[in-house]
Amino acid sequence: MFSILAILTRNELLGFFRSKSALFWALAFPILLLTVMLMAFGHPGSLGTVNVQFVDADQASSDTSCQLAIEQAFAGGDPVKASFSTVSSTAASAADTVRIVFAAGAEPLQVHYDFKGQLAVRAAARVIEIAAVRCSAAKRGIVSTDLVRFEDTASGAKPFDYGQFFTTGILVICLMSLGIMSTALSIASLREHNALKIYACFPVPKLVFLASILLSRVVMMLISVGTLLLVARYGYGIDISLWSSQTLRALPVILLGGAMLLCLGTLLASRTSSVKETELLCHLIHYPALFFGNLTIPLNDAPAWIKNILSVIPINQFVSVLRQVMLEGASLPSLWLPLLTMAGWTALFLTAATLMFRWHKS
Repeated sequence: MFSILAILTRNELLGFFRSKSALFWALAFPILLLTVMLMAFGHPGSLGTVNVQFVDADQASSDTSCQLAIEQAFAGGDPVKASFSTVSSTAASAADTVRIVFAAGAEPLQVHYDFKGQLAVRAAARVIEIAAVRCSAAKRGIVSTDLVRFEDTASGAKPFDYGQFFTTGILVICLMSLGIMSTALSIASLREHNALKIYACFPVPKLVFLASILLSRVVMMLISVGTLLLVARYGYGIDISLWSSQTLRALPVILLGGAMLLCLGTLLASRTSSVKETELLCHLIHYPALFFGNLTIPLNDAPAWIKNILSVIPINQFVSVLRQVMLEGASLPSLWLPLLTMAGWTALFLTAATLMFRWHKS
């Protein structure tokens, strides 16, 4: 029995490593998606980097005190970073640029930027506004805290990091691709071409056949996840502690979530008679999860009733537990209920897939 399982698992892995398409979707595509998301929404710790240009309109003297105050306002890099330069022209600026004009005489400081432009540019303009008001108050002998005082009411939670959010979300997307799409379509293709009849004639028990698919794809998942995390950490500098107890605690969550998705993919293909039929079922699961799974689109502002519905969906539970363990350092015992729920979903999918699985088209 174990020798049959080993042979089937080996054949599945050989097929994976020989398929250029499978290697692309498992290794290259997650990194490409992470690159695009970081370019679109900003780098870790901020919305991105904005070019801030200082202009001395009268070519006489620049307001160095306000310039220094503005530069110091961006020192923390949150919510936006800035690179500074000095120019001598007030010509039109680029879309990613905020231009600060120190006008002559008593004219007010001017901040030029696209009011409907990039989010990072608009956020930078607000940072500049606060710094300029503080500088103006100081010139008039007014202490800025007499005008307004900012009090930190931090809850102790880590600040939101787009890099960490995207990495964990894309990790789950990658597992979905291998667990649902790849697994279901592979089984459906074998059934459509009547290749499963060979296993039935040996005979190979259904559970052994399904176990070989699960084991081989768990190995594929670990390779894909490891590649993505290494590139995210060392290629993009995303703050993920790979060599720590947090990551070690996250490994069982990844394995459990991956097994859950694999069992779901197997269930979707347990009785379908064609690849097209299976593909339709997979798309009905896969694409809604991309938009409502809290994977790459934050759902913090969603209505409460939608959040309540989404909280019971297995994929949402998976990514929520993964982020709490990997990013927030939560312990596994404290998350026993969602972990138990994920284990229940896994057992349900596997049991249904085993009972419903058929070797033939009809």
